[in-house]
Amino acid sequence: MPKQDNPQTHVNFDAPLEVVADPSLSMPEKAKALKDLEQDARQLAIAASEGMSGGEPTALAEVLQAKEVLDSPPIDLAYDLVIKDLETRRLDKNGDAGLIAQAVAALKALKKPAG
Repeated sequence: MPKQDNPQTHVNFDAPLEVVADPSLSMPEKAKALKDLEQDARQLAIAASEGMSGGEPTALAEVLQAKEVLDSPPIDLAYDLVIKDLETRRLDKNGDAGLIAQAVAALKALKKPAG
């Protein structure tokens, strides 16, 4: 969910997948926002490796996953967004982990293989 009224800026999102899911952004805007998020995460990782950060984790893995989802064909994009959201909820313990794991498995089984 955007943090502020202007969704055009990547810093207004709580998570990279929110950029991908935002219907108000065009594909080029989403790609730019994710590129900016990736750059920020990489800079934070470099700073952390040099002992210059406050110990906050980077979102690099999430950003790279979101970029991969954005590059998916439209039907795969829809499946990937739902699956990633469910997996995040399961990992954050914001729901019934067993039920969410079953839903993810079912969606993955329904998703047609690429090619």
